[in-house]
Amino acid sequence: MPRRTEFLLVNPPREIPQSADFPPVGLAYISAILKANGIKARTLDASSFSWKKLAKTIKDENPLIVGIPCWTVERGQSFKLARIVKKILPTTKIIIGGHHATAFPEHMFRLAYADAVAIGEGEITTVELAKTVLNGGNPAEIRAIAYKDDGKVIITQPRDFIADLDVIPFPDYGDFNLDRYLGLPEIRGRAAAIITSRGCPYRCIFCSASKFWNRKWRARSAENIVDEIEWLYTDHRVGAFMFFDDNFTVSKERAIRICRRILERGLHISWVACSHVSQVDEELLGWMKEAGCYRIDYGVESGSPKVLRNIKKGQTVEQIEQAFRLTHKAGIKPRAYLMVGNPGEDEVTIEETVALMRKIKPLNACSGQILWVLPDTEIYDLARSDGLISDEYWLKNDSMVYYTAEHNVEELIFLREKMMKGLAKNKGNLNAYAKYLIREMYYKYPVLQKLRKWRPTGSF
Repeated sequence: MPRRTEFLLVNPPREIPQSADFPPVGLAYISAILKANGIKARTLDASSFSWKKLAKTIKDENPLIVGIPCWTVERGQSFKLARIVKKILPTTKIIIGGHHATAFPEHMFRLAYADAVAIGEGEITTVELAKTVLNGGNPAEIRAIAYKDDGKVIITQPRDFIADLDVIPFPDYGDFNLDRYLGLPEIRGRAAAIITSRGCPYRCIFCSASKFWNRKWRARSAENIVDEIEWLYTDHRVGAFMFFDDNFTVSKERAIRICRRILERGLHISWVACSHVSQVDEELLGWMKEAGCYRIDYGVESGSPKVLRNIKKGQTVEQIEQAFRLTHKAGIKPRAYLMVGNPGEDEVTIEETVALMRKIKPLNACSGQILWVLPDTEIYDLARSDGLISDEYWLKNDSMVYYTAEHNVEELIFLREKMMKGLAKNKGNLNAYAKYLIREMYYKYPVLQKLRKWRPTGSF
């Protein structure tokens, strides 16, 4: 008779159940290191599941421990999953991790029936927690966790970051059917996500990465990264890759070494990475193009010098223009991520953003997301000091909060629509404006998000 599943890692259903772009690589890392330590682990990606199907699957697995990631945007999905687990398997232990759990570990015991919270970087912490649950032990001896003792939440001492990321096993894809993921929109066939580094040296006021990683950047070696790429390419028939780093190009020398190794091994792949506009030059872009990079995503955020200064982006409009000019010249498609509603935003700054997009001609200008107030960010601290939000908000609400210190929600929506219409008009044709209208309907009526495979990907 097979052993009962010891540790089941579960990616909760999406708010609108739908296939994901890639397997949940964070959980795949946890699964790999659990198995390397002799723990029988399975990973269940339930992003497209109904709650009924998920409840039946968990009951059938009957795990001793369930691990759940908790991110701010869809935290309600994680809490609902935890409640279902406790209802159908009351003796199963629940371990919660992720950015939101790290920001508010005490909340996890009130909202998610957690037995323990893994705070920060999760691999080693989760292994130690699993061994303690399965074999008996004292949780007080585990660093970087929260647990309850006699009704009181105890938070243990933090642990150092993993010094050598090469020691972490490659992600475990054994429980995933790679053909079921959407992958990269421009590339057919199997795709996978690769994380080559952790952290970011920048201090953008809207981003929690700087606090989560303490503004420290650590990287895997080029050899270790390309070993993983070759393994996925050879054993899993993956030909397209998304580098999930916050910033792939922090070290130009390392990025070039990765490209050299890809070429030396004859890996004919296509890939996408994220970069800061100040970090690319003609030499680096030439190597990236030759090694298969076809798109770079830049966090432009705004075309206004004032807004860029206010958000501490560490870049200028001139650097944005230079990066896009060089990227186009190298034959790589540059994509611009934009935001609306940062401090100092108004109709003039929106017009500056539209004008910049007209000049740099990105592949598309993504999102135009109104600024959310996310925990563990400088903008969150500003909003809290202005009385716009408190830590108690997250205990009572599942929705997100816009930054409304300077504009109300209606004004922010107006600014967003002004920008999106301007971007559509930049294309100068009826097709672009039609895509804009489709995108607006897509966000206005969430049920349409079930048609995600069909949606236009190069709208603006």
